[in-house]
Amino acid sequence: MTIPLPAGTQLILTGPAQAVELLTLAAAQVGDQEQIPVLVMGSDAPPQRGMISVPTPFGVMRTIAALDAEQGVVTLKMAKIPPAWQRRDAHRMPLAVPLRGTTVSLPALAGAGAPSSNRPVRFNGTTLDVSPGGLSASLTVESDGLRLPPGIRDVFLEIDPFSDHPVAATLRVVDIRSDRLRGEFEYLQPGDWLHLAKLAREAAELPPLD
Repeated sequence: MTIPLPAGTQLILTGPAQAVELLTLAAAQVGDQEQIPVLVMGSDAPPQRGMISVPTPFGVMRTIAALDAEQGVVTLKMAKIPPAWQRRDAHRMPLAVPLRGTTVSLPALAGAGAPSSNRPVRFNGTTLDVSPGGLSASLTVESDGLRLPPGIRDVFLEIDPFSDHPVAATLRVVDIRSDRLRGEFEYLQPGDWLHLAKLAREAAELPPLD
C-alpha cells in the first residue's frame, strides 16, 4: 500500500522544541519512496529529526523523520506505513489524570508582574478527555491571578507525570478560555496513545482494545 502526496502538500515536522512547516516540491508515493524533496518554510534552524505529520485520505499519519534542510530532503523512518493515529472519525474518551506543562511559544503579555515574551509559563491541571488527535484539560497556572493568555500556539505536556508511565507530548493549542485548554497533538508516541486509551477504557469499565 502507498499513499500519494501531491506536490505542494503541507507536512509538519515537530522536534523537541520546535515545529516547522514543509511543502513537498514534487508528487511522491509514501511507502515506495523514503526520501521526499521539500521546501522548508519560515525557519532558519529547523529541527533535524522529529515526528512528521502527513495528511492522508484517512486522517493524519505520524512517523519519525529526518530533515536535511541544505539538500531540501526529508527522509521518513518507517518499515511500513503506520496507522493514521489522528483518525477523522476518532472520538474523544473521558479521562481525568494530572498533567503539567510549559508553554513553548508565548506572545507578549501586558500588565504588572506578567512574564516577558521569552519566559515560559508553567502550569498544571487535569485532563478532561483524550483522543488520538488531541485532548482538553482544566488548568491552573502556577502564579496567582495569572491565566494562560490568548495567542499561545504550542505547549509541552507531561500527562500523568507521577505514574509509572508518564506520557510526554507536544500540543498545538486550538482553543484556550480562562482555565480550559483544547489542542491537537503534534508529538505523541503511538504506544503512549494506546496507554492513554487503556486508562480511559479502564476508568469507564470498558473491555480492552483488541
